[in-house]
Amino acid sequence: MTTSFEAFLKQHDEEAWSAALTTLLRSIHEVDRNATQIWFSFYPLSLFQALEQAEDPETLSQRLLMQGNYRLKDQIDSSHTFLYGHRYWPEVKTAVQKHAREFSGTASLSDQVVSVAQQVAKQLKVDPSLVIGITAVAFMTIRQAGLAAVEAAPGKMLIDKKYARKSPAEVLRDRAVDDSQGFFSFLKTVDKKWTVTYDENDDRARYRMNHMQDLAWGAADDRSRNWREVDPRRIEGPIPVECRSASCGTCWVGVLGGAEKLTDVAAREGKKIKEFGYVDTAESKPLIRLACQAQALGAVSIVIPPWNGVFGKYLKRMKEDV
Repeated sequence: MTTSFEAFLKQHDEEAWSAALTTLLRSIHEVDRNATQIWFSFYPLSLFQALEQAEDPETLSQRLLMQGNYRLKDQIDSSHTFLYGHRYWPEVKTAVQKHAREFSGTASLSDQVVSVAQQVAKQLKVDPSLVIGITAVAFMTIRQAGLAAVEAAPGKMLIDKKYARKSPAEVLRDRAVDDSQGFFSFLKTVDKKWTVTYDENDDRARYRMNHMQDLAWGAADDRSRNWREVDPRRIEGPIPVECRSASCGTCWVGVLGGAEKLTDVAAREGKKIKEFGYVDTAESKPLIRLACQAQALGAVSIVIPPWNGVFGKYLKRMKEDV
């Protein structure tokens, strides 16, 4: 049975959610501003609705070349570990569930997110700006997975306490640091190398790459693990990749920190990330990139999506048919 809160959430289409997120971003702490936008790009409502409304979701998934874990209901506690606010997930989940069960208000979607976040922040004695992003994530998780499934999830914080103890300032500082190139770094002949971090909650989750090398080529040199065992999409290195020409879309990544230290989006990459349905923007340095095209000019922190596919053209046809 659909609750009144779930019915309220269903009244909001992709455009309404986007507007709410735009409003919320002004109040989200810098440490989670990029991460929250990336999360909503990783779990777009439009993809969920397409699969939900399809007569045969599995056939549609095959048609869209979907690989990996793209269903939010299967990763209720784990989809957002790259948000700083994940530290507060147990309390946020409890508060949002209570809000959903007692829902009777008429406040806007963004106002409700802020209201619940403020309650949790008061309980935890933290700044509300640290909780707003993860609260918005909880609302969308209920929209896609359903309240019953969210309530059934354990609601655990899944990162090691070593990382959970880091302050927002420490996380931001780590993202901003560039590798030292040694005493002779001022010389043009020095071969500069940069560190790419692909999981801020794992000290092993980083690799070094050459200056102006694209992220995917740099990742291919990382043979520290059996990557296929970690994720069948990872043929070589931590970043899934099938081609080197922006033709497959497999290597899309979110940029948590250092977007300004990547080369501008060229015409082909800009066109392809729209076709794949990952992001539609004219920004020269967006938060969603194709790793085989983005070249590093400094150290960056990225997050690897749990899925990839070709959804953009299908989404465009859906909009044209409306």
